[in-house]
Amino acid sequence: MASSQQLSGLRELHGIGERVAGRLVEHFGSEDTALQAILEGDIASLSEVNGVSHAFALSLARDVRARAEGCAISDFLKTKEALDLYSRLLELIKTFAHTSHARDKLDLFYPFPASRMDLIQERRAFVGEYLELADVLSADTVFLNLLSSVKKLRSIPGNLRVRDRIILSGDQKILDAAKERFQAFLPIQAVENFSEFVDLARGYSNVIVFDDTYLSFDLPEDLEPEFFQDPSRAEFWQILPEVELAFFARNLDCILACLNIASTLRSAGFDFFEELSEEDLEALKTALLKVGDNEKPAEGFDPELDRLGAALKNLDPVLTFALNEANQRMNRTLEASSLTLSGQELIKLVSGGMEIKDLLAKELHRVYTGEIEAVKEELAEKLNFQKQEKLMLDSLFSDEISYPLKAEQAQLQLFRQKLNMSLGKVRLSRKRELAKGLSIFRQPVERLVRKVLDFDLGFSIACFAAQFRLNMPETVPEAGIGFEKGENLFLKARYGEIDPVSYSIGRTSFSPEGLESRVVLLSGVNSGGKTSLLELLAQCVILGHMGFPVPAKRLELGSVEELYYFGKSKGTLDAGAFETTLKQFSVLSEASGKLVLADELESITEPGASARIIAGILEYLARSEESLGVFVSHLSELILENTGTDIRVDGIEAEGLDSSLELIVNRNPVYNRVARSTPELIVERLLRKTTGKEQEFYAHLKDKFKS
Repeated sequence: MASSQQLSGLRELHGIGERVAGRLVEHFGSEDTALQAILEGDIASLSEVNGVSHAFALSLARDVRARAEGCAISDFLKTKEALDLYSRLLELIKTFAHTSHARDKLDLFYPFPASRMDLIQERRAFVGEYLELADVLSADTVFLNLLSSVKKLRSIPGNLRVRDRIILSGDQKILDAAKERFQAFLPIQAVENFSEFVDLARGYSNVIVFDDTYLSFDLPEDLEPEFFQDPSRAEFWQILPEVELAFFARNLDCILACLNIASTLRSAGFDFFEELSEEDLEALKTALLKVGDNEKPAEGFDPELDRLGAALKNLDPVLTFALNEANQRMNRTLEASSLTLSGQELIKLVSGGMEIKDLLAKELHRVYTGEIEAVKEELAEKLNFQKQEKLMLDSLFSDEISYPLKAEQAQLQLFRQKLNMSLGKVRLSRKRELAKGLSIFRQPVERLVRKVLDFDLGFSIACFAAQFRLNMPETVPEAGIGFEKGENLFLKARYGEIDPVSYSIGRTSFSPEGLESRVVLLSGVNSGGKTSLLELLAQCVILGHMGFPVPAKRLELGSVEELYYFGKSKGTLDAGAFETTLKQFSVLSEASGKLVLADELESITEPGASARIIAGILEYLARSEESLGVFVSHLSELILENTGTDIRVDGIEAEGLDSSLELIVNRNPVYNRVARSTPELIVERLLRKTTGKEQEFYAHLKDKFKS
């Protein structure tokens, strides 16, 4: 991996000028951080920058990767068709990626020339760690769904503000330190005197003070500020637990998925992220389950929070019901009651020492106070009030008799506010407890998520290998490519099961003795699989030089420094295009090991000239002991007539016609044989399907193939 020391500034990279550099610095906060994102190939973050497209971000990352590794894609893939084939392979592999991180990182994986075998072996070792694991887990839908839910961790929202809390201080230095750490999240205010302090404090549920200036004052009963000594040393979870909880709440699904992934991998015997023990993983899962919506502890995990929340929610309906019941009872009592006087009361009434209204008031007061007590008891019981809250109920009802019974609205509002304050204090306390417990996991969690994202890179490659039954190639010392039961990935992805092919060029254990030719002409019937075999050869070489498994049961691969792939031309080229094509072959004069794959190159010009040109190219290619070539051509015999070099001709031929007169094609090339042409077999099919004069015509045509 590249290091930041290899680049001293953003402007060293191609395509980055002053404007783009400024945007990168603004987005990432510093030039070093922006450079690090490029060095690490963080395509997703780079693509978030205004004016930086995904393609440009990928180009930057590839540029840096090429600098670090000493080679680029163009050092190995030397033609547009070779690059296109690599891109198709990469898109196929990316369909197995479960995260956008893996898809982006796969774009940075490209084939290396054999001279960088150290990098190829490093890749093989990396991918090899995952192959056995993919055999076990690539079909585990639960595990794959967990992996698909892992994303880059989201940062704390910029609009997070705590509005029920304030920091107050009369010391300017303390205020400056507090603002530096906390001003983005909550109000911070300077106060000059006690009166101003009290006025500001009463507007908030929670007041934080970073000095003891106001400790000596006799604070109002309803004011209970919290005192801390130093804002630079105060823990974030103490002052703003919401910030810590917000991080975990925003990334809850992702983090839980990563914890379950870690446990699954360990159970599968894969040593994964040992930084957190199994006990830590379980403790973290338990803590995370307490993180509910809006960064609040979820319901059901704290009885006190549930009790206060329920009390506030049910206060009005329970009070209304209790008062209705009490009023009905009081009404029935008064209707059924009669006034009975004692002897003393009668004497006082006759002598003028007592009035009748006093006797009535005494009786009414007894009934009134009895019902009020019943209401308070019902409230305390149904709302599960504690001692202090029960005492506060006395203020809800007037001592003066009133009917019907009712609560004092001002006192009810005050009581509700006090319950809210109690709930707020308990909630803050629980938030702090939860945030404190989670804070120690913050950095390990960030590392765990990165580890899982990086895991998906190797695992996705392994899933691709498992799906197509790929195997690691064997390296051979001499120029050659040979394989057993190879399958063209593009065809297999499209059709499912296909006929496997075995083939070899150059010196491999698969080559028949005496037929180790490095330069080969491939002949064969139309639609027999010549182009597919050419693609398969290219796929094996590209994947092998990427350090990936290849689509063959066994494959031996010799040294290849450059791959040249030439697809079928869509028609005869004009003079300029013809000249450009020939120039591409001029590199054959260089001695480095090349693999040249060409599909019906004769179509670039007229057949006679094409045969001579191809013969010359093959002669030049055969001069190098390190180079290989496979040329698909229908002009094999004509090409052989124009060359003095010993060139092997292999054939993919139709073995005949089946009972339905359809072609029977053996897609495995037959070594050292020119394949029978499709036209000859088609003529034979028509000959066998017709009679009379028409059959005579086809018989005459068939005889022409014998001459």
